[in-house]
Amino acid sequence: MADLLFKLFSIDKRSMRAWRRYRVRKVCLMVPLFVTMTVINNVGLALDWLLYPSFRKQAIRRPVFVVSLPRTGTTNLLHALTAPGMPFTSMKLWEILLAPSIVQKRIIRWCWRRAPHRFQCWIRRVDERLFESLNSVHHASLFLPEEDDLLLLWSFSTAFLGLFYPETEVMRAHFRFEEAISEERKARIMKRYRRLVQRHLYAIGAGENVRFLSKNPAMAAKVGAIAAYFPGGKAVVIERPPHNVLPSTMLLVDTQVTLATDVAMSERETQAIFDVLAYFRRNLQLQLADRQVMPHTVLRFSDLVQVRKASINALLRWLESNAEYSPQDQKRVHTSKKSYTPLTDEELESVLKEPWPVWPPESLLTVTPSN
Repeated sequence: MADLLFKLFSIDKRSMRAWRRYRVRKVCLMVPLFVTMTVINNVGLALDWLLYPSFRKQAIRRPVFVVSLPRTGTTNLLHALTAPGMPFTSMKLWEILLAPSIVQKRIIRWCWRRAPHRFQCWIRRVDERLFESLNSVHHASLFLPEEDDLLLLWSFSTAFLGLFYPETEVMRAHFRFEEAISEERKARIMKRYRRLVQRHLYAIGAGENVRFLSKNPAMAAKVGAIAAYFPGGKAVVIERPPHNVLPSTMLLVDTQVTLATDVAMSERETQAIFDVLAYFRRNLQLQLADRQVMPHTVLRFSDLVQVRKASINALLRWLESNAEYSPQDQKRVHTSKKSYTPLTDEELESVLKEPWPVWPPESLLTVTPSN
Protein backbone atom coordinates (compact mmCIF):
# COMPACT_ATOMS: atom_id res chain seq x y z
CA MET A 1 0.00 0.00 0.00
CA ALA A 2 2.83 2.41 0.83
CA ASP A 3 4.38 1.82 -2.59
CA LEU A 4 1.05 2.51 -4.28
CA LEU A 5 0.54 5.72 -2.33
CA PHE A 6 4.03 6.87 -3.33
CA LYS A 7 3.22 6.27 -7.00
CA LEU A 8 -0.10 8.04 -6.74
CA PHE A 9 0.99 11.16 -4.91
CA SER A 10 4.55 11.76 -6.13
CA ILE A 11 5.29 14.20 -8.95
CA ASP A 12 6.79 11.83 -11.50
CA LYS A 13 9.35 13.32 -13.89
CA ARG A 14 8.45 10.70 -16.47
CA SER A 15 4.95 12.13 -16.69
CA MET A 16 6.08 15.35 -18.49
CA ARG A 17 4.33 17.27 -15.71
CA ALA A 18 7.04 17.53 -13.06
CA TRP A 19 7.27 20.98 -11.49
CA ARG A 20 5.04 22.67 -14.01
CA ARG A 21 3.18 25.41 -12.17
CA TYR A 22 -0.20 24.08 -13.31
CA ARG A 23 0.68 20.55 -12.22
CA VAL A 24 2.02 21.58 -8.81
CA ARG A 25 -1.10 23.68 -8.17
CA LYS A 26 -3.35 20.73 -9.03
CA VAL A 27 -1.38 18.31 -6.88
CA CYS A 28 -1.46 20.69 -3.90
CA LEU A 29 -5.24 20.97 -4.28
CA MET A 30 -6.21 17.40 -5.17
CA VAL A 31 -3.95 15.30 -2.94
CA PRO A 32 -5.10 16.74 0.45
CA LEU A 33 -8.72 16.65 -0.74
CA PHE A 34 -8.45 13.06 -1.96
CA VAL A 35 -6.67 11.86 1.19
CA THR A 36 -9.29 13.53 3.42
CA MET A 37 -12.18 12.02 1.47
CA THR A 38 -10.52 8.60 1.47
CA VAL A 39 -10.14 8.62 5.26
CA ILE A 40 -13.69 9.87 5.89
CA ASN A 41 -15.28 7.42 3.46
CA ASN A 42 -13.39 4.42 4.80
CA VAL A 43 -14.31 5.34 8.37
CA GLY A 44 -17.94 5.46 7.22
CA LEU A 45 -17.63 2.06 5.56
CA ALA A 46 -16.13 0.60 8.73
CA LEU A 47 -19.00 1.99 10.83
CA ASP A 48 -21.50 0.17 8.61
CA TRP A 49 -20.20 -3.15 9.92
CA LEU A 50 -20.95 -2.00 13.47
CA LEU A 51 -24.24 -0.16 12.96
CA TYR A 52 -25.84 -1.98 10.01
CA PRO A 53 -24.24 -5.45 9.83
CA SER A 54 -27.36 -6.94 8.22
CA PHE A 55 -26.56 -5.14 4.96
CA ARG A 56 -24.45 -8.21 4.12
CA LYS A 57 -27.72 -10.15 3.62
CA GLN A 58 -29.16 -7.60 1.17
CA ALA A 59 -30.24 -9.41 -1.99
CA ILE A 60 -29.14 -8.10 -5.39
CA ARG A 61 -31.95 -9.24 -7.66
CA ARG A 62 -31.43 -9.48 -11.42
CA PRO A 63 -28.92 -6.62 -11.73
CA VAL A 64 -28.28 -4.99 -15.09
CA PHE A 65 -24.85 -3.85 -16.25
CA VAL A 66 -24.38 -1.49 -19.20
CA VAL A 67 -20.83 -2.43 -20.15
CA SER A 68 -20.48 -0.58 -23.45
CA LEU A 69 -17.40 1.31 -24.52
CA PRO A 70 -17.20 5.05 -23.74
CA ARG A 71 -19.05 7.45 -26.04
CA THR A 72 -21.67 4.93 -27.13
CA GLY A 73 -24.73 6.53 -25.52
CA THR A 74 -24.44 4.90 -22.11
CA THR A 75 -25.35 8.08 -20.21
CA ASN A 76 -28.37 8.55 -22.50
CA LEU A 77 -29.54 5.03 -21.70
CA LEU A 78 -28.79 5.30 -17.95
CA HIS A 79 -30.92 8.41 -17.61
CA ALA A 80 -33.77 6.75 -19.50
CA LEU A 81 -33.77 3.59 -17.40
CA THR A 82 -33.65 5.53 -14.13
CA ALA A 83 -36.43 7.95 -15.10
CA PRO A 84 -39.47 8.18 -12.79
CA GLY A 85 -41.54 5.02 -12.99
CA MET A 86 -38.67 2.77 -14.01
CA PRO A 87 -37.87 -0.24 -11.77
CA PHE A 88 -34.12 0.44 -11.69
CA THR A 89 -31.92 2.18 -9.15
CA SER A 90 -28.42 3.54 -9.73
CA MET A 91 -25.95 5.40 -7.57
CA LYS A 92 -25.90 9.16 -7.93
CA LEU A 93 -22.60 11.01 -8.00
CA TRP A 94 -23.04 12.54 -4.52
CA GLU A 95 -23.47 9.03 -3.15
CA ILE A 96 -20.37 7.75 -4.94
CA LEU A 97 -18.08 10.59 -3.91
CA LEU A 98 -19.45 11.73 -0.56
CA ALA A 99 -21.45 8.82 0.86
CA PRO A 100 -20.40 5.30 -0.11
CA SER A 101 -21.42 4.05 3.35
CA ILE A 102 -24.94 3.60 4.71
CA VAL A 103 -24.09 5.90 7.63
CA GLN A 104 -23.09 8.73 5.31
CA LYS A 105 -26.08 8.24 3.00
CA ARG A 106 -28.54 8.50 5.87
CA ILE A 107 -26.85 11.51 7.45
CA ILE A 108 -26.70 13.44 4.16
CA ARG A 109 -30.31 12.60 3.23
CA TRP A 110 -31.47 13.64 6.70
CA CYS A 111 -29.61 16.96 6.45
CA TRP A 112 -30.79 17.63 2.89
CA ARG A 113 -34.46 17.13 3.73
CA ARG A 114 -34.15 19.69 6.53
CA ALA A 115 -31.96 22.20 4.71
CA PRO A 116 -33.52 25.57 3.83
CA HIS A 117 -34.73 25.92 0.26
CA ARG A 118 -32.32 28.79 -0.35
CA PHE A 119 -29.39 26.60 0.67
CA GLN A 120 -30.53 23.78 -1.64
CA CYS A 121 -30.76 26.22 -4.56
CA TRP A 122 -27.24 27.49 -3.81
CA ILE A 123 -25.88 23.93 -3.80
CA ARG A 124 -27.50 23.24 -7.16
CA ARG A 125 -25.96 26.41 -8.64
CA VAL A 126 -22.55 25.37 -7.33
CA ASP A 127 -23.13 21.92 -8.83
CA GLU A 128 -23.85 23.43 -12.25
CA ARG A 129 -20.69 25.53 -12.18
CA LEU A 130 -18.58 22.65 -10.89
CA PHE A 131 -19.39 20.46 -13.91
CA GLU A 132 -19.78 23.22 -16.47
CA SER A 133 -16.72 22.32 -18.57
CA LEU A 134 -17.37 18.57 -18.44
CA ASN A 135 -21.05 18.93 -19.34
CA SER A 136 -20.19 19.91 -22.90
CA VAL A 137 -18.97 16.33 -23.39
CA HIS A 138 -20.56 14.28 -20.59
CA HIS A 139 -23.67 15.25 -18.64
CA ALA A 140 -22.62 15.12 -14.99
CA SER A 141 -24.12 16.35 -11.75
CA LEU A 142 -23.99 15.37 -8.10
CA PHE A 143 -27.73 14.73 -8.41
CA LEU A 144 -27.59 12.40 -11.43
CA PRO A 145 -26.67 8.69 -11.68
CA GLU A 146 -23.02 8.18 -12.56
CA GLU A 147 -20.39 5.50 -13.14
CA ASP A 148 -20.11 3.66 -9.85
CA ASP A 149 -16.66 2.27 -10.66
CA LEU A 150 -15.65 5.58 -9.06
CA LEU A 151 -16.52 3.99 -5.71
CA LEU A 152 -13.30 2.02 -5.99
CA LEU A 153 -11.32 5.25 -5.74
CA TRP A 154 -11.49 4.85 -1.97
CA SER A 155 -9.66 1.51 -2.14
CA PHE A 156 -7.19 2.59 -4.86
CA SER A 157 -8.57 -0.03 -7.24
CA THR A 158 -10.01 1.72 -10.27
CA ALA A 159 -8.59 2.82 -13.61
CA PHE A 160 -10.01 6.32 -12.95
CA LEU A 161 -6.98 7.06 -10.77
CA GLY A 162 -4.82 6.84 -13.89
CA LEU A 163 -6.41 10.00 -15.29
CA PHE A 164 -4.35 12.02 -12.81
CA TYR A 165 -1.20 10.45 -14.30
CA PRO A 166 -2.09 10.13 -18.01
CA GLU A 167 1.47 9.51 -19.20
CA THR A 168 2.54 6.92 -16.61
CA GLU A 169 1.74 3.27 -16.01
CA VAL A 170 -0.15 4.07 -12.79
CA MET A 171 -3.32 1.92 -12.64
CA ARG A 172 -2.91 0.83 -16.29
CA ALA A 173 -3.43 -2.82 -15.32
CA HIS A 174 -7.07 -2.05 -14.44
CA PHE A 175 -7.77 -1.31 -18.10
CA ARG A 176 -6.98 -5.01 -18.72
CA PHE A 177 -8.61 -6.32 -15.58
CA GLU A 178 -9.35 -9.87 -16.77
CA GLU A 179 -5.76 -10.69 -17.70
CA ALA A 180 -3.50 -8.21 -15.87
CA ILE A 181 -4.85 -8.36 -12.30
CA SER A 182 -4.06 -11.32 -10.06
CA GLU A 183 -6.93 -13.62 -9.07
CA GLU A 184 -6.47 -12.71 -5.41
CA ARG A 185 -6.70 -8.98 -6.10
CA LYS A 186 -9.65 -9.48 -8.47
CA ALA A 187 -11.50 -11.24 -5.66
CA ARG A 188 -10.83 -8.40 -3.21
CA ILE A 189 -11.97 -5.75 -5.66
CA MET A 190 -15.13 -7.54 -6.76
CA LYS A 191 -16.13 -8.48 -3.20
CA ARG A 192 -15.72 -4.85 -2.17
CA TYR A 193 -17.77 -3.64 -5.13
CA ARG A 194 -20.53 -6.15 -4.37
CA ARG A 195 -20.66 -4.94 -0.75
CA LEU A 196 -20.95 -1.35 -1.98
CA VAL A 197 -23.89 -2.31 -4.18
CA GLN A 198 -25.53 -4.04 -1.21
CA ARG A 199 -25.07 -0.88 0.86
CA HIS A 200 -26.83 1.19 -1.81
CA LEU A 201 -29.81 -1.18 -1.98
CA TYR A 202 -29.98 -1.49 1.81
CA ALA A 203 -29.94 2.29 2.30
CA ILE A 204 -32.88 2.87 -0.06
CA GLY A 205 -34.81 -0.10 1.34
CA ALA A 206 -34.95 -1.84 -2.02
CA GLY A 207 -37.80 -4.32 -2.32
CA GLU A 208 -38.17 -7.33 -4.57
CA ASN A 209 -39.18 -5.25 -7.60
CA VAL A 210 -36.20 -2.88 -7.49
CA ARG A 211 -33.27 -3.83 -9.71
CA PHE A 212 -29.76 -2.46 -9.51
CA LEU A 213 -28.46 -0.79 -12.68
CA SER A 214 -24.82 0.05 -13.32
CA LYS A 215 -23.26 1.92 -16.23
CA ASN A 216 -19.49 1.65 -16.41
CA PRO A 217 -17.55 1.66 -19.71
CA ALA A 218 -14.41 0.57 -17.85
CA MET A 219 -16.27 -2.57 -16.82
CA ALA A 220 -15.90 -3.83 -20.36
CA ALA A 221 -12.53 -5.01 -19.04
CA LYS A 222 -14.09 -6.98 -16.16
CA VAL A 223 -17.33 -8.39 -17.54
CA GLY A 224 -16.18 -11.94 -16.75
CA ALA A 225 -15.67 -10.99 -13.10
CA ILE A 226 -19.07 -9.27 -13.02
CA ALA A 227 -20.73 -12.46 -14.23
CA ALA A 228 -19.01 -14.44 -11.47
CA TYR A 229 -19.90 -12.09 -8.62
CA PHE A 230 -23.41 -11.09 -9.74
CA PRO A 231 -25.22 -14.31 -10.69
CA GLY A 232 -28.54 -13.61 -12.35
CA GLY A 233 -27.23 -10.40 -13.87
CA LYS A 234 -27.62 -9.29 -17.48
CA ALA A 235 -25.29 -7.26 -19.69
CA VAL A 236 -26.30 -4.55 -22.14
CA VAL A 237 -23.94 -3.34 -24.86
CA ILE A 238 -24.50 -0.37 -27.15
CA GLU A 239 -22.64 -0.86 -30.40
CA ARG A 240 -21.29 2.19 -32.22
CA PRO A 241 -18.78 2.25 -35.09
CA PRO A 242 -15.16 2.63 -33.93
CA HIS A 243 -14.79 5.52 -36.41
CA ASN A 244 -16.84 7.54 -33.88
CA VAL A 245 -15.95 5.87 -30.59
CA LEU A 246 -12.19 6.46 -30.80
CA PRO A 247 -12.10 10.22 -31.60
CA SER A 248 -15.08 10.94 -29.33
CA THR A 249 -13.35 9.19 -26.42
CA MET A 250 -10.23 11.26 -27.01
CA LEU A 251 -12.36 14.39 -26.78
CA LEU A 252 -13.66 13.22 -23.40
CA VAL A 253 -10.20 12.24 -22.13
CA ASP A 254 -8.77 15.62 -23.19
CA THR A 255 -11.41 17.26 -21.01
CA GLN A 256 -10.88 14.92 -18.06
CA VAL A 257 -7.09 15.16 -17.87
CA THR A 258 -7.25 18.94 -17.44
CA LEU A 259 -7.84 17.96 -13.82
CA ALA A 260 -4.16 17.01 -13.77
CA THR A 261 -2.32 18.79 -16.55
CA ASP A 262 -2.22 21.56 -19.12
CA VAL A 263 0.00 19.49 -21.44
CA ALA A 264 -1.65 18.10 -24.56
CA MET A 265 -1.84 14.34 -24.92
CA SER A 266 1.02 12.94 -26.96
CA GLU A 267 0.57 10.70 -30.00
CA ARG A 268 1.93 7.82 -27.94
CA GLU A 269 -0.71 8.31 -25.27
CA THR A 270 -3.43 8.74 -27.84
CA GLN A 271 -2.48 5.40 -29.36
CA ALA A 272 -2.43 3.84 -25.87
CA ILE A 273 -6.02 4.96 -25.33
CA PHE A 274 -7.03 3.52 -28.71
CA ASP A 275 -5.38 0.23 -27.69
CA VAL A 276 -7.38 0.18 -24.46
CA LEU A 277 -10.64 0.71 -26.35
CA ALA A 278 -9.75 -2.09 -28.75
CA TYR A 279 -9.06 -4.37 -25.78
CA PHE A 280 -12.41 -3.44 -24.22
CA ARG A 281 -14.20 -4.40 -27.43
CA ARG A 282 -12.32 -7.68 -27.85
CA ASN A 283 -12.97 -8.65 -24.22
CA LEU A 284 -16.69 -7.99 -24.61
CA GLN A 285 -16.73 -10.24 -27.66
CA LEU A 286 -14.73 -12.95 -25.90
CA GLN A 287 -16.71 -13.00 -22.66
CA LEU A 288 -20.24 -12.36 -23.95
CA ALA A 289 -20.44 -13.74 -27.49
CA ASP A 290 -17.82 -16.51 -27.35
CA ARG A 291 -17.82 -17.71 -23.72
CA GLN A 292 -21.38 -16.52 -22.98
CA VAL A 293 -20.56 -15.80 -19.33
CA MET A 294 -23.89 -14.00 -18.84
CA PRO A 295 -27.02 -13.16 -20.84
CA HIS A 296 -26.47 -10.11 -23.02
CA THR A 297 -28.00 -8.05 -25.75
CA VAL A 298 -26.53 -5.50 -28.15
CA LEU A 299 -28.42 -2.28 -28.88
CA ARG A 300 -27.36 -0.37 -31.97
CA PHE A 301 -26.39 3.23 -31.25
CA SER A 302 -28.27 4.36 -34.35
CA ASP A 303 -31.47 2.81 -32.94
CA LEU A 304 -30.97 4.46 -29.55
CA VAL A 305 -30.58 7.87 -31.17
CA GLN A 306 -33.12 7.62 -34.00
CA VAL A 307 -35.90 5.60 -32.33
CA ARG A 308 -35.10 6.10 -28.66
CA LYS A 309 -38.49 5.27 -27.17
CA ALA A 310 -38.88 2.08 -29.21
CA SER A 311 -35.31 1.03 -28.43
CA ILE A 312 -35.69 1.47 -24.69
CA ASN A 313 -39.02 -0.32 -24.62
CA ALA A 314 -37.53 -3.19 -26.62
CA LEU A 315 -34.72 -3.35 -24.08
CA LEU A 316 -37.20 -3.33 -21.20
CA ARG A 317 -38.99 -6.31 -22.75
CA TRP A 318 -35.67 -8.14 -23.09
CA LEU A 319 -35.00 -7.38 -19.42
CA GLU A 320 -38.39 -8.93 -18.59
CA SER A 321 -39.75 -5.70 -17.20
CA ASN A 322 -43.37 -4.60 -17.49
CA ALA A 323 -42.37 -0.92 -17.35
CA GLU A 324 -43.13 1.31 -20.33
CA TYR A 325 -40.78 4.14 -21.17
CA SER A 326 -42.33 7.46 -22.12
CA PRO A 327 -39.87 10.37 -22.60
CA GLN A 328 -41.20 13.25 -20.52
CA ASP A 329 -38.16 15.00 -19.10
CA GLN A 330 -36.08 16.07 -22.12
CA LYS A 331 -33.43 17.53 -19.81
CA ARG A 332 -32.39 13.96 -19.04
CA VAL A 333 -31.61 13.26 -22.70
CA HIS A 334 -27.87 13.80 -22.95
CA THR A 335 -26.19 14.70 -26.24
CA SER A 336 -22.61 15.88 -26.55
CA LYS A 337 -22.20 19.55 -27.43
CA LYS A 338 -18.62 19.23 -28.67
CA SER A 339 -17.90 18.05 -32.17
CA TYR A 340 -15.18 15.78 -33.49
CA THR A 341 -14.15 14.40 -36.85
CA PRO A 342 -14.86 10.67 -37.34
CA LEU A 343 -11.91 8.57 -38.45
CA THR A 344 -11.75 7.46 -42.04
CA ASP A 345 -11.35 3.79 -42.89
CA GLU A 346 -7.66 4.40 -43.62
CA GLU A 347 -7.11 6.23 -40.32
CA LEU A 348 -8.92 3.51 -38.41
CA GLU A 349 -6.83 0.80 -40.03
CA SER A 350 -3.65 2.65 -39.08
CA VAL A 351 -4.49 2.79 -35.35
CA LEU A 352 -6.06 -0.65 -34.89
CA LYS A 353 -3.73 -3.61 -34.53
CA GLU A 354 -6.56 -6.07 -35.14
CA PRO A 355 -9.88 -5.78 -37.02
CA TRP A 356 -12.81 -4.50 -34.96
CA PRO A 357 -15.02 -7.49 -33.97
CA VAL A 358 -18.53 -7.94 -35.32
CA TRP A 359 -21.40 -9.11 -33.10
CA PRO A 360 -23.21 -12.26 -34.19
CA PRO A 361 -26.79 -11.58 -35.39
CA GLU A 362 -28.34 -13.40 -32.42
CA SER A 363 -26.73 -10.88 -30.03
CA LEU A 364 -28.51 -7.89 -31.59
CA LEU A 365 -31.64 -6.46 -29.99
CA THR A 366 -34.62 -6.32 -32.34
CA VAL A 367 -36.16 -2.85 -32.32
CA THR A 368 -39.49 -2.21 -34.03
CA PRO A 369 -40.09 1.53 -34.49
CA SER A 370 -43.51 2.62 -33.24
CA ASN A 371 -45.84 4.56 -35.48
